Amino acid sequence: MENQRVRISKTMLKTGLLKLLRKKPLSQITVYELCKVSEINRTTFYKYYGSQEELLNEIESDFLRQLDEELKQVITQSSNAMLLTLQHLYEQRDLFCLLVRSVPMQEFSSHLFALPSIGVIFQNMLDESNYSETEVKYIRQFVFQGTFSVLYDWLNSESPEPVEKISNVLGLLKSKL
Repeated sequence: MENQRVRISKTMLKTGLLKLLRKKPLSQITVYELCKVSEINRTTFYKYYGSQEELLNEIESDFLRQLDEELKQVITQSSNAMLLTLQHLYEQRDLFCLLVRSVPMQEFSSHLFALPSIGVIFQNMLDESNYSETEVKYIRQFVFQGTFSVLYDWLNSESPEPVEKISNVLGLLKSKL
């Protein structure tokens, strides 16, 4: 368990990196600049992280871990897990879009759809007994990548449609499977 000083330092670095990522890509952010914005000594940065990429990976892991924990609760307590999942992503849309732009997109979507809770939601969408193992594999890939594209376009727009509308769109997909 980390002590309070470590948590505060890491939080300041994460906040600083997210602030800089809103202005420019990770490849253009130096450790010096990150530490200056975060008001953290470079020695402290290197005590916890080997690079800016390592810090970004921790931010992504934190986001996905929190999402998975919340979705586990949603799945067990509600029959409308898709709507509640979309609501959570909408509330976190700034961070979601920032991560999509900063982490290689294919990598981020793979990590997102590897979450156990997301797997359960999609498993409930598809009656796998109607398809061969190969068909299930490709249908899942198609659904995951299509859903990810819809989510990113929706969450990245200036004025996103209401959560209920996107839930209905994804529900149409479910009815076709």
